[in-house]
Amino acid sequence: MHRTDRLSAAVHQDLNPEKFTLRYRGLLRHYGMRPTMIQAGKANENGDIEQRHYRFKKALEQALMLRGSRDFETREEYEKFLGRLFSQLNAGRQKRLQEEMTELKPLARCRLDDCQEKVIRVGPASTIRILHNTYSLNSRLIAEIVKVRVYV
Repeated sequence: MHRTDRLSAAVHQDLNPEKFTLRYRGLLRHYGMRPTMIQAGKANENGDIEQRHYRFKKALEQALMLRGSRDFETREEYEKFLGRLFSQLNAGRQKRLQEEMTELKPLARCRLDDCQEKVIRVGPASTIRILHNTYSLNSRLIAEIVKVRVYV
C-alpha cells in the first residue's frame, strides 16, 4: 500500500479530486501497490512522517551544536557524521524494521519508463504545445510530425 497526500502528481484536481492520475496508478501497478490518500484538510494524517522529519532536523541541529562546528573537511566526513546520527536515531527501530522486511516483496524486474512520449505536429507558427506549455521549433519543421520526450 502507498499513502499519499492530495498533490496533483498523484490525484486529479480538476473534476474528480478522488481519482488517482493514470501515471500514478501505472506506477503503483508496476510495483504491485494499492493507493490510499489522506483526507482533504487533514494534514495530521501524514503526521508520522512529518513528525519524524521535524525530529530529525532537531536532532541534527543538536548534534551540530555538540560538535561545535558546522564545517566539515570533506563531503565524506559529513556523510559519515550523518550516518552515525541516523544509526543512533534508528537504533530503537531495528526490530520493527526486521518485521517489515519479512513482508516486503521484491521490486519489479523491468525498469519503469522515466518519461512520457508524445507525437505532435508542428503548427504554422513553428510551435508545439505540450502539457500546457508552448515551445518554439525551427521553422523548417512546420507541418512536420515530431516525437517529444517529457521528463519530470
